Amino acid sequence: MNKPGVILISTLLVVMMMSIISIQISKKFFVSIQREAYLDFKNHSYEMLLSSEAQAIKSIEKQIIGYQNKLTHRNPILNNSFFYTNDLATIEIKVRDGSNCFNLNSIFKKSKNGRKVHQANREWLERILRLKRLQESDIESFLDQLIDWVDIDNQPLNFGAENYFYTGPLSPINQFTPKRLLLDLSELRNFPVVDTLNFEGFSQNLCVLPGRTNQLINVNTLSSNHTILMAAFFDEENLEFIESQIIDIPKEGYDSTDFFVNKITQSKDFPLQVLSTNSKNFILKGQIYNESFSNELESLVILDISNSARVLNRSFNY
Repeated sequence: MNKPGVILISTLLVVMMMSIISIQISKKFFVSIQREAYLDFKNHSYEMLLSSEAQAIKSIEKQIIGYQNKLTHRNPILNNSFFYTNDLATIEIKVRDGSNCFNLNSIFKKSKNGRKVHQANREWLERILRLKRLQESDIESFLDQLIDWVDIDNQPLNFGAENYFYTGPLSPINQFTPKRLLLDLSELRNFPVVDTLNFEGFSQNLCVLPGRTNQLINVNTLSSNHTILMAAFFDEENLEFIESQIIDIPKEGYDSTDFFVNKITQSKDFPLQVLSTNSKNFILKGQIYNESFSNELESLVILDISNSARVLNRSFNY
């Protein structure tokens, strides 16, 4: 038997096995290092995004003073991103108008016994859902379930759902109705009727101002994406006509909402104190990135009468 040959083969096998083990250890070590680096980036990025958000809000508060009466697509606030850099990463914050959507909380208004339905806005929402081609039964179910979610009693409406539905033995949700205004659009996923709908298409043009019932539409920042929203507002079934009027909005914007309204209707039978030529709600989308990772922070910001900003909601994505 050729002992040197056996020894050589054995040596090669040992070397090969050691190489495989070494490669596996190296892979695990690399993954561990990469994971540690990502966690470190994630922990630092949230704080940096919050800091950059605060700086961007201060800039908006200063700039908006010059646009008290009119905010258009051309405004630098909506067109120019804010950039912040440091040794770890670059942060970009984009701003868009957060006014042009239907605030689901706006179908409620205060009453002596809590809250009651704001009928004009309820009918506006009903028309939005109808233009989205929802079945009448689904529309009634959604409206009743929304009202039951907010009202203080435990008596369900015809198509509503109170505590017993969310806590019953057949329910996987096990949740009470909160008896408060909506805080986030995602809460709609708890409604029984929403299980049967395409949530993305259904929720387009709908939004939630957490704990607030005010509703504002800035006619100067409308786009064709808001056709259904505005057609329902004016109770107009001709979507092409409404879209054409939105596209025809001057680039410099309107100084008064009357110019926009008079091009569509001479009637005043629509929700009052909704249309405006400026905005008070903004959505800030911040992204932090370096060569390997990126994270995002989306914030809903509202300005009060004195243009002081308040963050109503934040969503951190990584």
